[in-house]
Amino acid sequence: MLARKRSYSPRIYLAKSQLHLSHRTSRHLLAMLRSITTRGASLARHSRVVHTTSAARDLVSPTSSPLDFQEIADEPLNPLYETAQSALDKSCYTTIDWKISEDSMVIDAIHRMVANDIGALAVTHKVHGDVIGVISERDYLNKVVFLGKSSKTTSVSEIGTMMAANMVTVSRGNPIDRCMEKMIDNNCRHLLVRDEKAHDSEIVGMISVKDIVKCTLMKHKAQMQHMKDIVTQQNQMSGL
Repeated sequence: MLARKRSYSPRIYLAKSQLHLSHRTSRHLLAMLRSITTRGASLARHSRVVHTTSAARDLVSPTSSPLDFQEIADEPLNPLYETAQSALDKSCYTTIDWKISEDSMVIDAIHRMVANDIGALAVTHKVHGDVIGVISERDYLNKVVFLGKSSKTTSVSEIGTMMAANMVTVSRGNPIDRCMEKMIDNNCRHLLVRDEKAHDSEIVGMISVKDIVKCTLMKHKAQMQHMKDIVTQQNQMSGL
């Protein structure tokens, strides 16, 4: 039975012929090339390793395999693909009561804005509680202060941007660049976040221009790091 001839890639033959490497050096070079070729796959596999949560471990019997009740964890958010949801995750609106009823007085809305250091609140229907508009500090200045009205006797519904047709919204999955475009196109500093793509979907949160800036900065840093990684990898390959 003939022994199977060991085959090398054309790159290894070229390296051996040009550099006249010894047999030991050639084997070392082959191992290095294989290591670099599989490094990306190894890192990808390593990044997807998940650990059994404490709740899952409670279900595992002493004779069970550690993998029997392993939960599949969500993939970590890649900063290269920032969305409205990632902006919402960074927003202070997730930690406060960001809604106010349409029949509340403007003075109550202003107190809430000042207390939480924010510039807008979502306006809800006084009966069913659905989001039907937005009130901002700009509304207060233009429609109360400038006109000489009293914030104690003027209701939120009188000065807010009301009705679904006038609300500027994005879905959770909207790219952060698209969110920025919507703000610029509509000359606003806050966006309501829909649960799904449908325009009549439930409003689940609010993001501000500050949240957009945070995500844009993270995306920019991630892009820079990605380019550095590519250059580093190319330099390593060319140095072999």
